[in-house]
Amino acid sequence: MHKLLPAIALVAGVAVALPAIAQSPRLPSGAPKIISDFHSRLGVKGKRRSSKHQGIDIPGPVGQPIIAAAPGVVVETDIGTCWGPTVVINHGKGKDGKPLIAAYGHVGDILVRPGDRVARGQLIARLSNNQNRFRCISGVRHLHFQLGRKHRSGSKGSYWGHVKYLVDGKKGVNPHLYWADGPGNVTCFSKSKRYPAGTLTYPVPCR
Repeated sequence: MHKLLPAIALVAGVAVALPAIAQSPRLPSGAPKIISDFHSRLGVKGKRRSSKHQGIDIPGPVGQPIIAAAPGVVVETDIGTCWGPTVVINHGKGKDGKPLIAAYGHVGDILVRPGDRVARGQLIARLSNNQNRFRCISGVRHLHFQLGRKHRSGSKGSYWGHVKYLVDGKKGVNPHLYWADGPGNVTCFSKSKRYPAGTLTYPVPCR
């Protein structure tokens, strides 16, 4: 049985509880699967992790487009020694009024630069054949999408992996609470739709 996770939102400025959601989200038809979910103890190869996963892992082929999950500003691009190419975007405030900083890790070709303003659904990167070059990708080509509240700017010191980009990298924010179609309902991006501010759409295109 999946653990139920509580959700909180602001309604007219007042914090209210949303229905609890299952850890496993509902994926719409055509949405690329998640092979290691938020707080999962299983890694991309099915082996047990030493700690809970702080993001979601979505596999894809070489050239898989990676798209912005919401409007925002690129605050960092980097090639981490373990994480590989990474894009960090400040997506402003979520529907609960709290900051949403997203790290798009383990990508290949980065197509944006720091300071760029991006629209929801905009192409920001692609996956490449680098899954065996960077240890944190674990030999399985995929996007690691992780949310935090504060970007780690300035001197990085000896930080690596997700904590190199997110101050609260070891306490990730559950993306399943922010989908535009509601908590637990993964939302595919469509150019023909408008989405509420403070919500997310899937960071990869759906078929």
